[in-house]
Amino acid sequence: MMVNSLIEIRDITFSPYSSIDNSINEIFPNFDEESQRRMRKSILNAKKSTIKHRDENTDAAARHIFREFIPASILNQNGFFFKYEKSIQRKRPDWVDFTARLMLESYTFERGGSSSFLDRVTSSVTYKCNKYKSIIASYSLRFVVVIYIDFLSPVMLLDEFREDPGFFRSVFDVNDSLWAILLFTESRIILGKQLYEFICICVDSSYAAIPNWPFYTIKCT
Repeated sequence: MMVNSLIEIRDITFSPYSSIDNSINEIFPNFDEESQRRMRKSILNAKKSTIKHRDENTDAAARHIFREFIPASILNQNGFFFKYEKSIQRKRPDWVDFTARLMLESYTFERGGSSSFLDRVTSSVTYKCNKYKSIIASYSLRFVVVIYIDFLSPVMLLDEFREDPGFFRSVFDVNDSLWAILLFTESRIILGKQLYEFICICVDSSYAAIPNWPFYTIKCT
């Protein structure tokens, strides 16, 4: 069970969009106070850059940070204890839960770019696997790369990945430290709240033994 935060955050505006601002405030209590401080600092720094530079890149950075909170928040609501940017071997992975032996790193696939979806995903995943390979081995962690797919990107729907779980086989083949790829995107809005759709592609069937794993998951074949 998460510890209720003593940090007063309701008087801070994290986003000019009320729906996102409300979502951020709802997410914070799912994390310990140390993580909340880091999360708050990260999103506020992105907000300051957006205000200062007023360009698409800084706005995108703020969106990316918000999105990387979402899967970890859902996991913590289901009994996990992910911490944000905890220092490990002089690196700061996005999320680590040592009890569950899981590490999460985030990547946002946005519209634009000349290379294919699979090439861009492979490049990003390989970079992250190489960056954290020593930590993954030292702590015997399962490494998950979380990919947010911009709903305006002309790529496959999550239903298509469900029908073709072997789509990412080549990514797993070149990254032996990769345990799973978790994909998500916006699905629908209910009572003014944005909901998300998830699908997880795993290298093996060990996810079935993880208590309270909340995401629909299939083995990469």
